[in-house]
Amino acid sequence: MFEELMNHKEWIFSGLGIVVVGGLITIIKKVKFSSLRKRASSLYGVLASVFKSNEDILKNINIDLRPRNEPFELWLHDLPKSQFWLRGVNLNPFDIEIKQISIEFNYGGMSAKCNEFLHDRYLHGLSINDAILVEDDLTGEQADYIAEYEDNPRSKVTIKAVLKTPSKEVLYENRYLEGALPSLVNEQLRKEKMLNKSKHTDADACAGV
Repeated sequence: MFEELMNHKEWIFSGLGIVVVGGLITIIKKVKFSSLRKRASSLYGVLASVFKSNEDILKNINIDLRPRNEPFELWLHDLPKSQFWLRGVNLNPFDIEIKQISIEFNYGGMSAKCNEFLHDRYLHGLSINDAILVEDDLTGEQADYIAEYEDNPRSKVTIKAVLKTPSKEVLYENRYLEGALPSLVNEQLRKEKMLNKSKHTDADACAGV
């Protein structure tokens, strides 16, 4: 290898050679430094989560309804569903993976649940993620109840989550979300379909008589 370098020493010490060799050295240094920094950060995250109690970790996490646009929607079309946009805040110095979120809510006298297993969804250390989407199906009976309900009541929402730190799983719960106002999507369309169904039922009953 040394002989090869000596054979090309004139090119290496030329202006272009110095620029190329200097660039290669800089890239190697950056790669090594980046790799070391990443490993050190990963090791620090593991150690920090090991020595922090579950209570201390959870004190630095908040998962809530996103405060903009319409974060709570009830879709009442042919395939009814509930949909929530959440904001997660992680003040811990390490990343946390969201493995599962379960949301319990009420609408008038009806109780329902929105549950979803998430993949590759993270709350990075010392950061905010306000683009967490959770959605699940509603039954036809639940959608009919919502469409028939006269008022537009505010709901009580409870958010539960299974979170994975670098060293362990913790269970998060936020029970204090009262007064959430859901937005109804395709409400009028469902009402019209229910009315048409009722008319057909009445017509069939009269024909039977």
